[in-house]
Amino acid sequence: METFPECGRIVPETNEASLREIIMGSYRLVYRIQSDSVEILTVYHCARLFDPSQL
Repeated sequence: METFPECGRIVPETNEASLREIIMGSYRLVYRIQSDSVEILTVYHCARLFDPSQL
C-alpha cells in the first residue's frame, strides 16, 4: 500500500476516488489517499455494516 496506494478498490458506499479499502481476512481497512500520505480511517469487521457517515 505504501508504494501503490491506489491498489485498493474504491469504497463502494462512497464512490470517492480518494477513499480506498483493502480486505484483510475478516476485516476491511478503509483509507484516504492524500497528496503526500495515506491516512487509515477505520478498520471494520466484515460482518458489520459499514456506515461511511462515521468517517
